[in-house]
Amino acid sequence: MHLDGFFFNSLVREIQQKIAGSRMEDVYDSVEGNLILQLRAPGQTLRLEISIPPQAFFLTEGGRRRKNPGAFSQTLKKHMASLFCRSFTNPPFDRRATLALAPSPNGPASHFLHIEIMGRQNDIILCDQDIIIASTRPPKPGAARLLQPGDRYSPPLMPAKTAPVSLTGPLLGLLLANLGQVSSEQALVKTILGVSPLLAREICLRAGVANTRAADLNSQALDLLAGEIVNLSGDSLQGNFQPVLYAEQGPYWTKLTHLPTPSGQYATLSTALADWQANSRGAGQFESLYQRLQRAIATSLKRLQGTIAKQKIELNRAQEFEDFRQTADTLLACLNAVPKGAAAVTLANVYTGNLQQISLDPSLAATANAARYYKKYNKYKNAAVKVQKQIDANHNLLVYLQSLEYALEAANSLDDLREVLAEAEEAGLIRRQHKVKAPAAPSETYMIYRTDRGNTVLAGKNNRQNERLTLQKADKSHYWLHCRHSPGSHVILCTNEPDASELAYAASLAAWHSKERTSPKVEVVWTQVKNVKKIPGAKPGMVQYVNYRSIFIEPSPH
Repeated sequence: MHLDGFFFNSLVREIQQKIAGSRMEDVYDSVEGNLILQLRAPGQTLRLEISIPPQAFFLTEGGRRRKNPGAFSQTLKKHMASLFCRSFTNPPFDRRATLALAPSPNGPASHFLHIEIMGRQNDIILCDQDIIIASTRPPKPGAARLLQPGDRYSPPLMPAKTAPVSLTGPLLGLLLANLGQVSSEQALVKTILGVSPLLAREICLRAGVANTRAADLNSQALDLLAGEIVNLSGDSLQGNFQPVLYAEQGPYWTKLTHLPTPSGQYATLSTALADWQANSRGAGQFESLYQRLQRAIATSLKRLQGTIAKQKIELNRAQEFEDFRQTADTLLACLNAVPKGAAAVTLANVYTGNLQQISLDPSLAATANAARYYKKYNKYKNAAVKVQKQIDANHNLLVYLQSLEYALEAANSLDDLREVLAEAEEAGLIRRQHKVKAPAAPSETYMIYRTDRGNTVLAGKNNRQNERLTLQKADKSHYWLHCRHSPGSHVILCTNEPDASELAYAASLAAWHSKERTSPKVEVVWTQVKNVKKIPGAKPGMVQYVNYRSIFIEPSPH
């Protein structure tokens, strides 16, 4: 976001018109961690939201209260509640705003809330006259400005730049004369108060001097530049703004011709800023939750794959149980050939005829040694069955985790991620955190398509949606499709008499909404919904099916 001096002017004037004369009702922290000043104006309640750390401020319709208030907001509430807003101003083109508050609607201001958004150091400071009561600035011994409670407030020094309102071509020429071989854009940023690189680029483009060095500007170009700057500064000071939101650059106070078409246009700067902050917050939450789920699922997959590998080694050992039975039978068949007290004996295996060296317990008789081998035989035989069951169960869990991994990869909204989170919490992959609210039941925001004949095709986004779609929502006579041997969406073709082209259409969708979407050909199975059943005791979305047919088809999103 480019909250430069021109943007700052317009924003302060917009808010001043709304809150002047209002009474401070409350000060609290929002659930997002921002500071909310709640004001009562004639016939309406206004909320001024200030981001923490201070990077922007705007009037908002949101501002949900956080349960546990912070010390800073409570200090502000103690001193500001019931005071009246006398003014909200800033030094022209400086990014420092002051909210003046008075005990009565028409009385002199007694308290001042300073909002400094200077770039490197952004602070909120409350003063009783000029004595600081509370500040977001952390203590820093030896700092040039002392901004701790009890200190006397001193504003930051103004930049050594020229105000844009009275700029002329000759004055601009003098300012740029000693800057050397810098571009015109860089020169404007260095010399004119409130001009950001984004605005400098726009000014140079409007004046027709884009990609021109400052040293190469003639008097006519300087006059054009000065004229554009004066016009824009006048619009900024007079509140002539056109709030827009750009997809990459964020909100701005006026349209910029050197950027693509704005992604949104707004009636006020506050709504543009609030929308941008909500989108930014949503994007940040999406990325944070996505990474958290990705780590949890990847860790579970790695751990489970390691467990299965160990179990397979154990199974291979256990499957040698037949050797113990043959050894025991050989001992019983050759009792007379076993010396008493021997630690080992070599005998011909009664099944293969091959000579076999058999270890013995010298303290036991030959029959007792045979009994030992029968015991090992039964132990390992039972172990092999048990380990195989464990491997089968873990393999099913592996398939489920892979389906959860696919659901995560396919998620394209915060709500989609929250459904994956709810499932991961139910599966015990992630410890439940009440701070992130997940839907109690799966949503029905299925992906919807239409065949050429007009029949609906529905596709689930995750395991919980798949299960609800297939087992609860779908008509039993309709057709169910799914990518075979791969995690993916359950697809329902909503007709009981599909033709070949509709089945191919739905199958290509099932292939696309699967982990195999990059493969040239994918096997997709289909059957009527009545032939699909949930596996008893299985995880969400895990089903079994009968009376099916399959097709190898190219994945397509249509």
